Amino acid sequence: MKILAAITILLAASAANAQPPPQDPDWPCFQRLVPKLEPGAYWPGPPVPPATGWRDDPAVMEIVTDVTDRDMTDEAAAEKLKAYLANKPGNKAFLFSAIVDQTNDERGDLIARIEQLARRQRALSNTISNLNAEADAAPESKRDDLNGQRDLTIRAFQEVQRTMRYACEAPANMDRRLGVLARVLSAEK
Repeated sequence: MKILAAITILLAASAANAQPPPQDPDWPCFQRLVPKLEPGAYWPGPPVPPATGWRDDPAVMEIVTDVTDRDMTDEAAAEKLKAYLANKPGNKAFLFSAIVDQTNDERGDLIARIEQLARRQRALSNTISNLNAEADAAPESKRDDLNGQRDLTIRAFQEVQRTMRYACEAPANMDRRLGVLARVLSAEK
């Protein structure tokens, strides 16, 4: 009996330890929050050293900002990177590290805006709940005004929700772009 109890306790403890860390409460997206991307997750070769000073080289700065531009398609970014490598082969690991660095900077800003949007969404939700409660408790003469305010707040909530769906795709798209660019850099001779 004691052995069974000990095994049960051990299994429960290992299950609790196997749980993933809690998700950031300000992260509203379905995709798991990865605050910082690491080059090794994408780069097939030896470890990539941190890129330092890449912003001091105008040519590197230009290609890095070009290929990380979210308005550019993955295909266009890959072609632009191939054209750059044809003229300046250089250190591909350093270039990829610079691309990851730039992507992390942009993703960090984007993640902060998404979290801010999530906090706004929660505040709107609380406002809607409060307006519902106030309208239920208010005299008939004030209910129309409160219901009107609630309806406007619901529309604002729905607009933020539409924006949130689009915004949540952006970090995943940036992750995908890194994979594309890593494959281009590792394939080029």
